[in-house]
Amino acid sequence: MRTNTRVEFGLYDVTARGDSVPSSTDTRGFCDLSSDLLLDKVPALPLYGTLETRQFLMDGSYSLFPDSPSGQFWGLWSSQLSDESGRFASPPVLQIRFSKTHSSSGLMLHFYAPTEDWASELTIQWYGSDGGLLTTAVFTPDAVDYYCARKVENYRSIVLTFTATNRPGRYLKLSGLDYGKFLTFEGAEVVEAHILEEINPLSDELSINTLNLTLFNRKGDFSILNPDGVFDVLQHKQKFTVWEDVRENTRSTEIVSHNMGTFYLSDWENTSDTLASFTAVDAIGLLDSAPFNGGVYNTTVGNLVAEVLDGYEYELDAALAAESISGYLPMDTRRTALQQIAFAVGAVVDCSRSDKIKIFPAPERSSGLITYQRKFSDGNKVTLKPLITGVSVTARRYTAGAETEELYKDELVAGTHQITFSSPALADSLAVTGGTLVERGTNYCNVTVTTPGEVVVTGQKYIETTTVLQQTASNLPPNAQDNVLTVTDATLVSPDRAEALAQRILTYYAQRYEQTFRMQAGTEVLADMLIVESFGGEMVRGQLEKMEFDLTGGYRADVRVTGRRLGLGADAYTGEIYAGERSLICCPGKFQSMTAPRRR
Repeated sequence: MRTNTRVEFGLYDVTARGDSVPSSTDTRGFCDLSSDLLLDKVPALPLYGTLETRQFLMDGSYSLFPDSPSGQFWGLWSSQLSDESGRFASPPVLQIRFSKTHSSSGLMLHFYAPTEDWASELTIQWYGSDGGLLTTAVFTPDAVDYYCARKVENYRSIVLTFTATNRPGRYLKLSGLDYGKFLTFEGAEVVEAHILEEINPLSDELSINTLNLTLFNRKGDFSILNPDGVFDVLQHKQKFTVWEDVRENTRSTEIVSHNMGTFYLSDWENTSDTLASFTAVDAIGLLDSAPFNGGVYNTTVGNLVAEVLDGYEYELDAALAAESISGYLPMDTRRTALQQIAFAVGAVVDCSRSDKIKIFPAPERSSGLITYQRKFSDGNKVTLKPLITGVSVTARRYTAGAETEELYKDELVAGTHQITFSSPALADSLAVTGGTLVERGTNYCNVTVTTPGEVVVTGQKYIETTTVLQQTASNLPPNAQDNVLTVTDATLVSPDRAEALAQRILTYYAQRYEQTFRMQAGTEVLADMLIVESFGGEMVRGQLEKMEFDLTGGYRADVRVTGRRLGLGADAYTGEIYAGERSLICCPGKFQSMTAPRRR
Protein backbone atom coordinates (compact mmCIF):
# COMPACT_ATOMS: atom_id res chain seq x y z
CA MET A 1 0.00 0.00 0.00
CA ARG A 2 1.24 3.46 -0.92
CA THR A 3 -0.22 6.65 0.50
CA ASN A 4 0.02 10.37 -0.16
CA THR A 5 -1.27 13.10 2.14
CA ARG A 6 -2.83 16.16 0.53
CA VAL A 7 -3.74 19.34 2.40
CA GLU A 8 -5.92 21.98 0.76
CA PHE A 9 -5.51 25.30 2.52
CA GLY A 10 -7.49 28.47 1.89
CA LEU A 11 -5.20 31.38 2.72
CA TYR A 12 -8.04 33.88 2.98
CA ASP A 13 -9.06 36.82 5.12
CA VAL A 14 -11.98 34.94 6.65
CA THR A 15 -13.81 38.08 7.80
CA ALA A 16 -13.41 40.33 4.75
CA ARG A 17 -16.28 38.96 2.63
CA GLY A 18 -18.92 39.40 5.33
CA ASP A 19 -17.65 42.92 6.07
CA SER A 20 -17.53 44.03 2.41
CA VAL A 21 -19.85 46.49 0.66
CA PRO A 22 -19.27 46.26 -3.13
CA SER A 23 -20.59 48.95 -5.47
CA SER A 24 -20.22 50.06 -9.09
CA THR A 25 -21.82 52.74 -11.27
CA ASP A 26 -21.22 50.66 -14.41
CA THR A 27 -23.38 47.54 -14.07
CA ARG A 28 -26.41 46.13 -15.83
CA GLY A 29 -29.66 46.77 -14.01
CA PHE A 30 -30.26 43.10 -13.22
CA CYS A 31 -27.02 42.77 -11.18
CA ASP A 32 -27.18 42.67 -7.37
CA LEU A 33 -23.61 43.13 -6.17
CA SER A 34 -24.58 43.32 -2.50
CA SER A 35 -25.82 39.73 -2.74
CA ASP A 36 -23.82 38.01 -5.47
CA LEU A 37 -20.33 39.22 -4.55
CA LEU A 38 -20.79 38.19 -0.93
CA LEU A 39 -21.29 34.48 -1.67
CA ASP A 40 -18.62 32.06 -0.48
CA LYS A 41 -18.80 30.03 -3.69
CA VAL A 42 -19.71 30.94 -7.25
CA PRO A 43 -22.77 28.88 -8.23
CA ALA A 44 -23.07 26.98 -11.50
CA LEU A 45 -23.42 29.55 -14.30
CA PRO A 46 -25.73 29.00 -17.28
CA LEU A 47 -24.47 29.37 -20.85
CA TYR A 48 -26.50 32.23 -22.27
CA GLY A 49 -26.24 33.62 -25.77
CA THR A 50 -25.85 37.41 -26.06
CA LEU A 51 -25.27 39.94 -28.85
CA GLU A 52 -21.60 40.25 -27.96
CA THR A 53 -19.08 39.85 -30.76
CA ARG A 54 -18.84 36.21 -31.91
CA GLN A 55 -20.44 35.04 -28.69
CA PHE A 56 -23.64 33.18 -29.66
CA LEU A 57 -22.65 29.86 -31.26
CA MET A 58 -25.55 28.24 -33.11
CA ASP A 59 -24.69 24.71 -32.02
CA GLY A 60 -27.59 24.21 -29.61
CA SER A 61 -25.48 24.53 -26.48
CA TYR A 62 -26.53 28.12 -25.71
CA SER A 63 -29.77 29.21 -24.04
CA LEU A 64 -31.62 32.38 -24.93
CA PHE A 65 -30.95 35.23 -22.56
CA PRO A 66 -33.92 35.51 -20.14
CA ASP A 67 -36.52 38.23 -20.67
CA SER A 68 -36.57 38.92 -16.93
CA PRO A 69 -33.01 38.34 -15.67
CA SER A 70 -33.46 40.00 -12.26
CA GLY A 71 -33.34 37.69 -9.27
CA GLN A 72 -30.75 35.30 -10.73
CA PHE A 73 -27.08 35.15 -9.88
CA TRP A 74 -24.99 37.30 -12.23
CA GLY A 75 -22.14 38.85 -10.30
CA LEU A 76 -20.99 42.02 -12.04
CA TRP A 77 -21.84 42.57 -15.73
CA SER A 78 -20.70 45.92 -17.09
CA SER A 79 -23.19 48.12 -18.92
CA GLN A 80 -20.77 48.73 -21.81
CA LEU A 81 -18.90 46.52 -24.23
CA SER A 82 -15.17 46.57 -24.89
CA ASP A 83 -14.15 47.88 -28.33
CA GLU A 84 -12.76 45.99 -31.33
CA SER A 85 -9.36 45.78 -29.61
CA GLY A 86 -10.89 44.53 -26.34
CA ARG A 87 -10.39 47.81 -24.45
CA PHE A 88 -13.00 49.88 -22.63
CA ALA A 89 -13.48 53.50 -23.61
CA SER A 90 -14.58 54.18 -20.03
CA PRO A 91 -13.20 51.36 -17.82
CA PRO A 92 -15.72 49.77 -15.39
CA VAL A 93 -14.84 50.33 -11.74
CA LEU A 94 -15.69 48.15 -8.75
CA GLN A 95 -15.27 49.70 -5.32
CA ILE A 96 -15.32 47.60 -2.13
CA ARG A 97 -15.56 49.28 1.25
CA PHE A 98 -15.12 47.69 4.68
CA SER A 99 -16.12 48.78 8.17
CA LYS A 100 -12.87 47.37 9.62
CA THR A 101 -9.30 47.04 8.40
CA HIS A 102 -8.29 43.80 6.68
CA SER A 103 -5.13 42.08 5.46
CA SER A 104 -4.71 39.49 2.70
CA SER A 105 -2.06 38.00 0.47
CA GLY A 106 -3.93 39.09 -2.68
CA LEU A 107 -7.26 38.78 -4.50
CA MET A 108 -8.55 35.74 -6.39
CA LEU A 109 -10.86 36.87 -9.22
CA HIS A 110 -13.45 34.57 -10.78
CA PHE A 111 -14.73 35.58 -14.20
CA TYR A 112 -17.33 34.00 -16.53
CA ALA A 113 -16.43 30.34 -17.01
CA PRO A 114 -19.14 29.19 -19.51
CA THR A 115 -17.67 31.26 -22.37
CA GLU A 116 -14.17 31.71 -20.90
CA ASP A 117 -14.45 35.48 -20.76
CA TRP A 118 -12.20 37.41 -18.42
CA ALA A 119 -10.63 40.82 -17.93
CA SER A 120 -7.22 40.76 -19.59
CA GLU A 121 -6.00 43.90 -17.82
CA LEU A 122 -6.94 45.65 -14.59
CA THR A 123 -5.56 47.96 -11.93
CA ILE A 124 -6.15 47.40 -8.20
CA GLN A 125 -5.72 50.11 -5.57
CA TRP A 126 -5.78 49.49 -1.81
CA TYR A 127 -6.63 52.35 0.60
CA GLY A 128 -6.13 52.66 4.36
CA SER A 129 -8.44 53.86 7.14
CA ASP A 130 -7.55 57.52 6.51
CA GLY A 131 -8.40 57.22 2.81
CA GLY A 132 -4.75 57.33 1.79
CA LEU A 133 -3.49 55.09 -1.01
CA LEU A 134 -1.50 52.13 0.35
CA THR A 135 -0.42 50.50 -2.91
CA THR A 136 -1.34 50.11 -6.60
CA ALA A 137 -0.73 47.12 -8.87
CA VAL A 138 -1.51 46.29 -12.52
CA PHE A 139 -2.45 42.69 -13.42
CA THR A 140 -2.92 40.89 -16.73
CA PRO A 141 -5.10 37.82 -16.12
CA ASP A 142 -4.78 34.89 -18.51
CA ALA A 143 -7.51 32.59 -17.15
CA VAL A 144 -11.08 32.59 -15.85
CA ASP A 145 -9.78 32.17 -12.28
CA TYR A 146 -6.82 34.45 -11.70
CA TYR A 147 -4.87 35.28 -8.56
CA CYS A 148 -3.72 38.87 -8.19
CA ALA A 149 -0.77 38.39 -5.83
CA ARG A 150 -0.11 41.43 -3.67
CA LYS A 151 0.17 41.20 0.10
CA VAL A 152 -1.45 44.26 1.68
CA GLU A 153 -2.09 44.83 5.36
CA ASN A 154 -4.65 47.05 7.09
CA TYR A 155 -6.63 48.19 4.07
CA ARG A 156 -10.10 49.71 4.41
CA SER A 157 -11.21 49.85 0.78
CA ILE A 158 -10.24 48.43 -2.61
CA VAL A 159 -10.82 49.88 -6.08
CA LEU A 160 -10.61 47.59 -9.13
CA THR A 161 -10.48 49.28 -12.55
CA PHE A 162 -10.97 46.90 -15.51
CA THR A 163 -9.38 48.24 -18.70
CA ALA A 164 -9.65 45.37 -21.20
CA THR A 165 -11.27 41.98 -21.96
CA ASN A 166 -9.60 38.93 -23.46
CA ARG A 167 -11.99 39.04 -26.43
CA PRO A 168 -13.22 42.14 -28.30
CA GLY A 169 -16.79 43.34 -28.02
CA ARG A 170 -17.50 41.70 -24.62
CA TYR A 171 -19.00 42.81 -21.36
CA LEU A 172 -16.92 42.59 -18.22
CA LYS A 173 -18.32 39.60 -16.30
CA LEU A 174 -16.95 39.16 -12.76
CA SER A 175 -18.62 36.25 -10.99
CA GLY A 176 -16.88 36.52 -7.62
CA LEU A 177 -13.71 37.25 -5.71
CA ASP A 178 -11.84 35.83 -2.72
CA TYR A 179 -9.62 37.76 -0.34
CA GLY A 180 -6.63 35.43 -0.60
CA LYS A 181 -5.67 32.26 -2.42
CA PHE A 182 -6.13 28.51 -2.35
CA LEU A 183 -3.02 26.40 -1.69
CA THR A 184 -2.40 22.67 -2.01
CA PHE A 185 0.42 20.84 -0.22
CA GLU A 186 1.24 17.18 -0.79
CA GLY A 187 4.03 14.62 -0.86
CA ALA A 188 7.25 15.84 0.73
CA GLU A 189 5.65 19.22 1.51
CA VAL A 190 3.54 17.54 4.22
CA VAL A 191 6.12 16.66 6.87
CA GLU A 192 3.65 15.57 9.59
CA ALA A 193 -0.13 15.19 9.65
CA HIS A 194 -1.87 13.83 12.76
CA ILE A 195 -5.65 13.69 13.07
CA LEU A 196 -7.53 12.84 16.26
CA GLU A 197 -11.20 11.83 15.93
CA GLU A 198 -13.22 11.09 19.05
CA ILE A 199 -16.86 10.85 20.15
CA ASN A 200 -18.69 10.11 23.36
CA PRO A 201 -21.69 7.84 22.60
CA LEU A 202 -23.66 9.37 25.49
CA SER A 203 -22.69 12.95 24.55
CA ASP A 204 -21.98 13.86 28.15
CA GLU A 205 -19.16 15.77 26.41
CA LEU A 206 -18.75 16.89 22.81
CA SER A 207 -15.23 16.02 21.71
CA ILE A 208 -13.30 18.29 19.37
CA ASN A 209 -11.47 16.61 16.49
CA THR A 210 -8.01 18.09 15.90
CA LEU A 211 -5.39 18.32 13.16
CA ASN A 212 -1.68 18.79 13.88
CA LEU A 213 0.20 19.63 10.73
CA THR A 214 3.76 20.53 9.74
CA LEU A 215 4.33 21.90 6.24
CA PHE A 216 7.56 22.43 4.30
CA ASN A 217 7.86 25.42 1.98
CA ARG A 218 11.16 25.86 0.19
CA LYS A 219 10.54 29.56 -0.50
CA GLY A 220 10.00 30.29 3.18
CA ASP A 221 6.55 31.79 2.62
CA PHE A 222 5.52 30.80 6.15
CA SER A 223 8.59 32.27 7.83
CA ILE A 224 7.76 34.85 10.49
CA LEU A 225 10.82 36.89 9.49
CA ASN A 226 10.13 36.86 5.72
CA PRO A 227 8.69 40.30 4.85
CA ASP A 228 7.25 38.90 1.61
CA GLY A 229 5.79 35.81 3.27
CA VAL A 230 2.23 35.09 4.26
CA PHE A 231 2.70 34.30 7.95
CA ASP A 232 1.43 37.70 9.10
CA VAL A 233 -1.83 37.39 7.13
CA LEU A 234 -2.71 33.98 8.59
CA GLN A 235 -5.91 34.15 10.61
CA HIS A 236 -7.81 31.98 13.03
CA LYS A 237 -10.53 29.83 11.43
CA GLN A 238 -8.84 29.53 8.04
CA LYS A 239 -9.91 26.25 6.52
CA PHE A 240 -7.86 23.08 5.95
CA THR A 241 -9.26 20.09 4.06
CA VAL A 242 -7.15 16.94 4.41
CA TRP A 243 -7.08 14.01 1.97
CA GLU A 244 -5.31 10.66 2.10
CA ASP A 245 -4.70 9.16 -1.35
CA VAL A 246 -4.28 5.39 -1.09
CA ARG A 247 -3.03 2.94 -3.72
CA GLU A 248 -3.66 -0.57 -2.45
CA ASN A 249 -0.61 -2.17 -4.10
CA THR A 250 2.20 -1.27 -6.46
CA ARG A 251 0.62 -3.21 -9.34
CA SER A 252 -2.60 -1.20 -9.21
CA THR A 253 -3.05 2.19 -10.84
CA GLU A 254 -6.28 2.91 -8.96
CA ILE A 255 -5.98 5.59 -6.27
CA VAL A 256 -8.72 5.99 -3.68
CA SER A 257 -8.93 9.45 -2.10
CA HIS A 258 -10.24 9.50 1.47
CA ASN A 259 -11.59 12.80 2.77
CA MET A 260 -10.12 13.02 6.28
CA GLY A 261 -12.13 16.06 7.30
CA THR A 262 -12.28 19.84 7.39
CA PHE A 263 -10.46 21.76 10.10
CA TYR A 264 -10.07 25.41 11.07
CA LEU A 265 -6.80 27.03 12.05
CA SER A 266 -6.40 27.76 15.77
CA ASP A 267 -2.62 28.07 16.41
CA TRP A 268 0.55 28.16 14.35
CA GLU A 269 4.27 28.65 14.78
CA ASN A 270 7.44 28.80 12.69
CA THR A 271 9.91 26.05 13.59
CA SER A 272 12.48 27.04 10.93
CA ASP A 273 12.66 29.27 7.87
CA THR A 274 11.02 26.52 5.78
CA LEU A 275 8.85 24.65 8.33
CA ALA A 276 5.58 25.80 9.84
CA SER A 277 3.45 23.90 12.35
CA PHE A 278 -0.31 24.34 12.56
CA THR A 279 -3.03 23.20 14.96
CA ALA A 280 -6.61 23.18 13.70
CA VAL A 281 -9.99 22.11 15.10
CA ASP A 282 -13.24 20.89 13.55
CA ALA A 283 -16.55 22.79 13.49
CA ILE A 284 -17.33 21.69 17.07
CA GLY A 285 -14.13 23.49 18.07
CA LEU A 286 -15.54 26.64 16.45
CA LEU A 287 -18.68 26.25 18.58
CA ASP A 288 -16.50 26.32 21.69
CA SER A 289 -15.71 30.01 21.13
CA ALA A 290 -19.19 31.01 19.94
CA PRO A 291 -21.47 32.43 22.67
CA PHE A 292 -25.12 31.44 23.04
CA ASN A 293 -27.64 33.42 25.08
CA GLY A 294 -29.77 30.42 26.09
CA GLY A 295 -33.38 30.49 27.24
CA VAL A 296 -36.33 28.41 28.44
CA TYR A 297 -37.75 26.15 25.74
CA ASN A 298 -40.76 24.03 24.90
CA THR A 299 -40.20 23.20 21.24
CA THR A 300 -38.87 20.52 18.89
CA VAL A 301 -35.29 19.32 18.69
CA GLY A 302 -35.15 20.57 15.11
CA ASN A 303 -36.11 24.13 16.08
CA LEU A 304 -33.72 24.24 19.02
CA VAL A 305 -30.78 22.86 17.03
CA ALA A 306 -31.48 25.41 14.28
CA GLU A 307 -31.23 28.20 16.86
CA VAL A 308 -28.04 26.86 18.44
CA LEU A 309 -26.34 26.16 15.08
CA ASP A 310 -27.49 29.28 13.26
CA GLY A 311 -24.75 30.09 10.73
CA TYR A 312 -23.18 26.60 10.83
CA GLU A 313 -23.67 23.72 8.42
CA TYR A 314 -25.17 20.62 10.00
CA GLU A 315 -27.15 17.44 9.33
CA LEU A 316 -29.81 16.39 11.86
CA ASP A 317 -31.49 12.99 11.83
CA ALA A 318 -35.15 13.49 10.83
CA ALA A 319 -36.56 11.36 13.65
CA LEU A 320 -34.58 13.30 16.25
CA ALA A 321 -35.62 16.62 14.71
CA ALA A 322 -39.31 15.79 15.20
CA GLU A 323 -38.97 15.02 18.93
CA SER A 324 -40.28 17.46 21.53
CA ILE A 325 -37.85 18.95 24.02
CA SER A 326 -38.30 21.28 26.98
CA GLY A 327 -36.09 22.80 29.62
CA TYR A 328 -33.50 25.50 30.11
CA LEU A 329 -30.15 26.54 28.61
CA PRO A 330 -27.94 29.03 30.49
CA MET A 331 -25.71 31.59 28.79
CA ASP A 332 -22.71 29.61 27.60
CA THR A 333 -21.08 28.49 24.37
CA ARG A 334 -22.90 26.90 21.44
CA ARG A 335 -20.85 23.76 22.04
CA THR A 336 -22.23 23.45 25.57
CA ALA A 337 -25.79 24.11 24.37
CA LEU A 338 -25.52 21.44 21.66
CA GLN A 339 -24.10 18.98 24.20
CA GLN A 340 -27.12 19.49 26.45
CA ILE A 341 -29.48 18.76 23.54
CA ALA A 342 -27.60 15.66 22.41
CA PHE A 343 -27.32 14.27 25.93
CA ALA A 344 -31.03 14.73 26.57
CA VAL A 345 -32.24 13.07 23.35
CA GLY A 346 -29.59 10.33 23.00
CA ALA A 347 -27.76 11.71 19.97
CA VAL A 348 -24.14 11.43 18.84
CA VAL A 349 -22.48 14.61 17.52
CA ASP A 350 -19.58 14.20 15.12
CA CYS A 351 -17.67 16.17 12.45
CA SER A 352 -15.21 13.51 11.31
CA ARG A 353 -14.58 13.11 7.53
CA SER A 354 -16.90 16.02 6.84
CA ASP A 355 -17.30 19.80 6.78
CA LYS A 356 -20.65 19.52 8.59
CA ILE A 357 -21.77 18.84 12.14
CA LYS A 358 -23.66 15.53 12.08
CA ILE A 359 -26.26 14.75 14.75
CA PHE A 360 -27.69 11.21 14.73
CA PRO A 361 -28.70 8.33 17.03
CA ALA A 362 -25.88 6.00 18.01
CA PRO A 363 -26.09 2.88 15.80
CA GLU A 364 -27.20 -0.26 17.61
CA ARG A 365 -26.56 -2.81 14.86
CA SER A 366 -23.13 -4.16 14.00
CA SER A 367 -21.75 -3.01 10.68
CA GLY A 368 -18.34 -4.64 10.42
CA LEU A 369 -15.68 -7.03 11.68
CA ILE A 370 -12.08 -6.14 12.56
CA THR A 371 -10.00 -9.32 12.34
CA TYR A 372 -6.48 -9.89 13.57
CA GLN A 373 -5.31 -9.54 9.96
CA ARG A 374 -6.27 -5.84 10.05
CA LYS A 375 -4.33 -5.21 13.26
CA PHE A 376 -0.67 -4.45 13.86
CA SER A 377 1.19 -6.30 16.59
CA ASP A 378 1.96 -3.23 18.73
CA GLY A 379 -0.47 -1.28 20.87
CA ASN A 380 -3.06 -4.04 21.52
CA LYS A 381 -4.66 -3.79 24.96
CA VAL A 382 -7.95 -4.74 26.63
CA THR A 383 -9.03 -2.94 29.80
CA LEU A 384 -11.92 -3.88 32.08
CA LYS A 385 -13.79 -0.72 33.06
CA PRO A 386 -15.32 -0.25 36.55
CA LEU A 387 -18.72 -1.76 37.27
CA ILE A 388 -21.53 0.80 37.47
CA THR A 389 -24.33 -0.45 39.69
CA GLY A 390 -26.89 2.30 39.22
CA VAL A 391 -27.67 5.81 38.04
CA SER A 392 -29.46 8.76 39.60
CA VAL A 393 -30.94 11.35 37.20
CA THR A 394 -32.23 14.75 38.29
CA ALA A 395 -35.03 15.92 35.97
CA ARG A 396 -36.27 19.50 35.77
CA ARG A 397 -39.36 21.42 34.83
CA TYR A 398 -39.60 25.21 34.45
CA THR A 399 -42.79 27.25 34.95
CA ALA A 400 -43.32 30.99 34.87
CA GLY A 401 -43.53 32.65 38.27
CA ALA A 402 -46.32 35.16 39.01
CA GLU A 403 -44.48 37.59 41.31
CA THR A 404 -42.26 40.44 40.17
CA GLU A 405 -38.88 40.39 41.90
CA GLU A 406 -35.72 42.47 41.99
CA LEU A 407 -33.21 40.76 39.68
CA TYR A 408 -30.38 43.31 39.81
CA LYS A 409 -29.43 46.47 41.69
CA ASP A 410 -26.13 48.35 41.51
CA GLU A 411 -24.42 51.64 40.70
CA LEU A 412 -23.41 51.89 37.01
CA VAL A 413 -21.38 54.44 35.06
CA ALA A 414 -22.56 55.91 31.76
CA GLY A 415 -22.53 53.50 28.85
CA THR A 416 -24.17 50.26 27.72
CA HIS A 417 -23.94 47.30 30.12
CA GLN A 418 -24.92 43.64 29.88
CA ILE A 419 -26.51 42.40 33.09
CA THR A 420 -26.73 38.63 33.59
CA PHE A 421 -29.19 36.93 35.95
CA SER A 422 -28.42 34.20 38.46
CA SER A 423 -31.56 32.30 37.40
CA PRO A 424 -33.81 32.49 34.32
CA ALA A 425 -36.46 35.21 34.04
CA LEU A 426 -39.34 35.94 31.68
CA ALA A 427 -37.88 38.29 29.09
CA ASP A 428 -41.19 40.09 28.48
CA SER A 429 -41.54 40.89 32.20
CA LEU A 430 -38.25 42.81 32.52
CA ALA A 431 -38.31 46.46 33.54
CA VAL A 432 -35.46 48.89 34.28
CA THR A 433 -35.15 52.07 36.34
CA GLY A 434 -32.08 54.29 36.10
CA GLY A 435 -31.39 53.25 32.50
CA THR A 436 -32.91 52.25 29.17
CA LEU A 437 -33.59 48.61 28.31
CA VAL A 438 -32.13 48.00 24.82
CA GLU A 439 -32.08 44.19 24.65
CA ARG A 440 -33.63 41.44 26.74
CA GLY A 441 -33.42 37.69 27.14
CA THR A 442 -34.10 34.91 29.62
CA ASN A 443 -30.60 35.10 31.09
CA TYR A 444 -29.63 38.73 30.54
CA CYS A 445 -30.54 42.25 29.53
CA ASN A 446 -28.58 45.10 27.97
CA VAL A 447 -29.08 48.50 29.58
CA THR A 448 -27.91 51.93 28.42
CA VAL A 449 -27.09 54.40 31.19
CA THR A 450 -26.86 58.11 30.32
CA THR A 451 -26.43 59.49 33.86
CA PRO A 452 -24.30 57.50 36.34
CA GLY A 453 -26.34 56.17 39.22
CA GLU A 454 -28.34 53.29 40.60
CA VAL A 455 -29.85 50.83 38.12
CA VAL A 456 -32.57 48.37 39.16
CA VAL A 457 -33.87 45.50 37.00
CA THR A 458 -37.10 43.76 38.00
CA GLY A 459 -39.02 40.86 36.47
CA GLN A 460 -40.64 37.48 36.99
CA LYS A 461 -38.43 34.45 37.50
CA TYR A 462 -38.99 30.95 36.22
CA ILE A 463 -39.66 28.44 38.97
CA GLU A 464 -37.54 25.27 38.75
CA THR A 465 -38.93 22.01 40.14
CA THR A 466 -36.83 18.84 40.25
CA THR A 467 -37.47 15.13 40.55
CA VAL A 468 -34.87 12.41 41.01
CA LEU A 469 -35.10 9.09 39.21
CA GLN A 470 -32.95 6.17 40.38
CA GLN A 471 -32.34 2.98 38.43
CA THR A 472 -30.25 -0.06 39.29
CA ALA A 473 -28.27 -2.07 36.77
CA SER A 474 -29.53 -5.55 35.98
CA ASN A 475 -27.58 -8.81 36.33
CA LEU A 476 -25.29 -7.50 39.05
CA PRO A 477 -22.96 -10.01 40.75
CA PRO A 478 -23.92 -10.81 44.40
CA ASN A 479 -20.87 -9.08 45.88
CA ALA A 480 -21.05 -5.90 43.77
CA GLN A 481 -20.09 -2.74 45.66
CA ASP A 482 -22.31 0.30 45.11
CA ASN A 483 -20.98 2.58 42.37
CA VAL A 484 -23.79 4.93 41.37
CA LEU A 485 -23.45 7.65 38.73
CA THR A 486 -25.34 10.89 39.34
CA VAL A 487 -26.63 13.26 36.64
CA THR A 488 -27.46 16.62 38.21
CA ASP A 489 -26.83 19.35 35.61
CA ALA A 490 -28.76 18.18 32.52
CA THR A 491 -31.13 21.13 32.21
CA LEU A 492 -32.96 19.81 29.12
CA VAL A 493 -33.89 16.51 30.77
CA SER A 494 -37.57 16.83 31.68
CA PRO A 495 -39.29 14.18 33.83
CA ASP A 496 -40.64 12.38 30.76
CA ARG A 497 -37.05 11.89 29.48
CA ALA A 498 -35.38 10.78 32.72
CA GLU A 499 -36.13 7.05 32.46
CA ALA A 500 -34.88 6.73 28.89
CA LEU A 501 -31.71 8.66 29.77
CA ALA A 502 -31.03 6.45 32.81
CA GLN A 503 -31.44 3.33 30.69
CA ARG A 504 -29.05 4.65 28.01
CA ILE A 505 -26.43 5.36 30.66
CA LEU A 506 -26.72 1.92 32.24
CA THR A 507 -26.64 0.21 28.85
CA TYR A 508 -23.48 2.08 27.88
CA TYR A 509 -21.64 1.39 31.14
CA ALA A 510 -22.59 -2.29 30.96
CA GLN A 511 -20.07 -2.35 28.07
CA ARG A 512 -17.03 -2.84 30.25
CA TYR A 513 -14.41 -4.00 27.74
CA GLU A 514 -12.30 -1.18 26.37
CA GLN A 515 -10.08 -2.43 23.55
CA THR A 516 -7.32 -0.27 22.05
CA PHE A 517 -5.26 -1.31 19.04
CA ARG A 518 -3.55 -0.13 15.88
CA MET A 519 -4.96 -1.17 12.52
CA GLN A 520 -4.86 -0.53 8.83
CA ALA A 521 -7.59 2.07 8.34
CA GLY A 522 -10.54 1.35 6.10
CA THR A 523 -14.10 2.59 5.75
CA GLU A 524 -14.93 2.55 9.47
CA VAL A 525 -16.14 5.82 10.98
CA LEU A 526 -16.78 7.00 14.53
CA ALA A 527 -19.84 5.56 16.31
CA ASP A 528 -19.87 2.42 14.12
CA MET A 529 -20.87 -0.71 16.04
CA LEU A 530 -18.08 -3.21 15.32
CA ILE A 531 -17.10 -6.76 16.24
CA VAL A 532 -13.39 -6.90 17.04
CA GLU A 533 -11.29 -10.07 17.17
CA SER A 534 -9.14 -9.94 20.30
CA PHE A 535 -6.75 -12.14 22.26
CA GLY A 536 -7.25 -15.88 21.99
CA GLY A 537 -9.92 -15.47 19.33
CA GLU A 538 -12.28 -13.74 21.78
CA MET A 539 -14.65 -11.19 20.28
CA VAL A 540 -15.74 -7.77 21.57
CA ARG A 541 -18.80 -6.06 20.13
CA GLY A 542 -18.78 -2.33 20.75
CA GLN A 543 -18.81 1.27 19.58
CA LEU A 544 -15.92 2.87 17.73
CA GLU A 545 -15.11 5.85 19.96
CA LYS A 546 -11.69 7.02 18.84
CA MET A 547 -9.42 6.98 15.79
CA GLU A 548 -6.02 8.67 15.74
CA PHE A 549 -4.20 8.85 12.40
CA ASP A 550 -0.56 9.40 11.55
CA LEU A 551 -1.19 10.10 7.87
CA THR A 552 2.41 10.59 6.77
CA GLY A 553 3.22 7.24 8.39
CA GLY A 554 0.67 5.43 6.22
CA TYR A 555 -3.08 5.02 6.38
CA ARG A 556 -2.99 3.62 9.91
CA ALA A 557 -5.13 4.38 12.93
CA ASP A 558 -4.90 3.94 16.70
CA VAL A 559 -8.41 2.86 17.68
CA ARG A 560 -10.58 2.55 20.79
CA VAL A 561 -13.68 0.34 20.87
CA THR A 562 -15.78 -0.02 24.03
CA GLY A 563 -18.22 -2.91 24.22
CA ARG A 564 -19.21 -6.33 25.48
CA ARG A 565 -17.47 -9.66 25.20
CA LEU A 566 -19.10 -12.11 22.81
CA GLY A 567 -18.93 -15.89 23.12
CA LEU A 568 -16.87 -17.98 20.71
CA GLY A 569 -18.35 -19.57 17.62
CA ALA A 570 -20.55 -18.47 14.76
CA ASP A 571 -23.67 -18.68 16.91
CA ALA A 572 -22.41 -15.60 18.80
CA TYR A 573 -23.10 -13.46 15.75
CA THR A 574 -26.68 -14.52 15.19
CA GLY A 575 -28.80 -11.39 14.88
CA GLU A 576 -25.76 -9.08 15.02
CA ILE A 577 -25.78 -8.16 11.33
CA TYR A 578 -28.83 -6.87 9.52
CA ALA A 579 -29.82 -6.49 5.88
CA GLY A 580 -28.77 -3.22 4.29
CA GLU A 581 -25.63 -2.83 6.38
CA ARG A 582 -22.13 -4.20 6.02
CA SER A 583 -22.51 -7.86 6.83
CA LEU A 584 -20.50 -10.86 7.87
CA ILE A 585 -20.45 -14.31 6.38
CA CYS A 586 -19.65 -16.43 9.40
CA CYS A 587 -18.58 -20.01 9.41
CA PRO A 588 -16.37 -21.90 11.89
CA GLY A 589 -12.92 -20.30 11.95
CA LYS A 590 -13.56 -18.01 8.98
CA PHE A 591 -14.77 -14.42 8.85
CA GLN A 592 -15.30 -12.38 5.72
CA SER A 593 -16.36 -8.74 5.51
CA MET A 594 -18.75 -7.58 2.81
CA THR A 595 -19.34 -3.91 2.08
CA ALA A 596 -22.81 -2.45 1.58
CA PRO A 597 -23.91 1.22 1.48
CA ARG A 598 -22.65 3.24 4.43
CA ARG A 599 -25.00 5.03 6.78
CA ARG A 600 -23.16 8.30 6.23
